[in-house]
Amino acid sequence: MEKKYIILLSVLLFISCDDENLNNIADNQFVVEAFLFAGQPVDDIRIKTTFPLSVEDDTSLPINNAQVTLIKEGARFQLSSSDSEGNYQYTGDDLTVETGDTFELEIIANGITSTATTTVPTPTTGLSISQDTIKVPQLPLTSGMAAIVMTIQEFLQESNIEAQWDNPDEDLYFMVVENADDTFIPIFPQQVLDALETFRFVSEPTDESRLTFLAGTLVSFGSYTVEVFHINQEYADLYENRAQDSRDLNEPPSNINNGLGVFSAFNSDSRTFYVVPERQ
Repeated sequence: MEKKYIILLSVLLFISCDDENLNNIADNQFVVEAFLFAGQPVDDIRIKTTFPLSVEDDTSLPINNAQVTLIKEGARFQLSSSDSEGNYQYTGDDLTVETGDTFELEIIANGITSTATTTVPTPTTGLSISQDTIKVPQLPLTSGMAAIVMTIQEFLQESNIEAQWDNPDEDLYFMVVENADDTFIPIFPQQVLDALETFRFVSEPTDESRLTFLAGTLVSFGSYTVEVFHINQEYADLYENRAQDSRDLNEPPSNINNGLGVFSAFNSDSRTFYVVPERQ
């Protein structure tokens, strides 16, 4: 599963090197976006330069020559650059990410050594979804566009799916729904499909124990995965600062010692549902 949707908050990590009242940050400082997923390879760590708040566009540059090390129970695992975009990964098969594991991240770049620590949270428990099969009605293609639109509207209204999970401590979770198949079998006729974007649902974090999405926004038949992620506190802190104007922050939310950014871990559980044509 593509995990880059996790980095939806990186825009909050704008750092001004020009305003002494905001931050007194050296020009060679860098930003870390590092995420671990229980049961998954380590391949979601990115390092980039800072850029001034006075600039509207992200002018940060990737850092591809850093020394990046993960430390677990005293054992050191050296990561390697995976592309030219500042991403790093561990290519060995002797490193696992499991519930309760505590990791230290050590990064040496631009003459600076930064560290951070995170612990893998517990997985999502008690996850269920309200239905495991969505039956799409036959579209009346011979009745014109108005009839097609009406059928789709009815489908949108009647085909909600609700996911529920345990959350007695009101922790933060978010949900991702995406197609689990490689083959694309469109639900709608081409003239309708052209007006729709490729489907992916990513919720905002919530401290509730349920979320609902419209199954009618799906555009293809097949199997779909509903995955609910348990969010660690340092990521929750970053998200909770999202509504503030970055220029008003005394310092950006960060759990990187001698650096900027976030190092966090996630755990999850998932369920599958199917979208099939209704037989008449």
